[in-house]
Amino acid sequence: MNLQQRLERSKSMESVDFSKFQSINTNDALVKVVYTDKLLVVPNWKIPGDFEGGMYADYISEHPKYDGVFVRSEVKIRLEVAANSLKLPYKLVVHAGHRPTAVQKGLLKECAEDYKQNNAGVSDVEALEHARMFVSDPDSTLPPHVCGAAVDAEIVDSSTDRYLDFGSSMNDDNDKSFLYCSGLTKEQKTNRLLLTAAMLDAGFASCMTEWWHYSYGDQLWAWFYGMENSLYSPIDI
Repeated sequence: MNLQQRLERSKSMESVDFSKFQSINTNDALVKVVYTDKLLVVPNWKIPGDFEGGMYADYISEHPKYDGVFVRSEVKIRLEVAANSLKLPYKLVVHAGHRPTAVQKGLLKECAEDYKQNNAGVSDVEALEHARMFVSDPDSTLPPHVCGAAVDAEIVDSSTDRYLDFGSSMNDDNDKSFLYCSGLTKEQKTNRLLLTAAMLDAGFASCMTEWWHYSYGDQLWAWFYGMENSLYSPIDI
């Protein structure tokens, strides 16, 4: 697929059974993402008030060697390709990569509980189904982050040190998180397209429900590119 075809693919609203894309368990080590001239690493646990980051921080307090953003080595290579494709003053910023299974399960639980608190009368089943739209369930699929196959990223303007306006903050669990949601300004649409094009051109797959989430080698990627299998299975350090 060329870039235009990939962008069209990213607009798909197809309902997909990702479970059919089973992993061939490619042996590709987890490596730490490092700073380059065009790639910045700002872990979400170092962002004040970041809910997900708080869970990572708790995990790192018990696993101090985990203090870094890790991804599969092939994902790291493609991140650098995407970052280098951006023209100055733009730089790619990575906030998260691999996610420990314990953190994944905690996020799913908290997302479901938060939805119940804000929507009276919602059942546990309904809350879990809502949460699964934004957080993969390790009990029913191969979560991209747990596989070390996904990253959460955005773009900063290095001339102002300000992040581009994407129309919502990362990890919002509402319609504004959808890559092609309605109600965006022209600037916000342009910024999302800039990020999406850079990541797709580097071989990543986009996520319909999260504008900041991109993956390589997971079940979503396998569907996106018409592969028979995904590459990676869940892994912990």
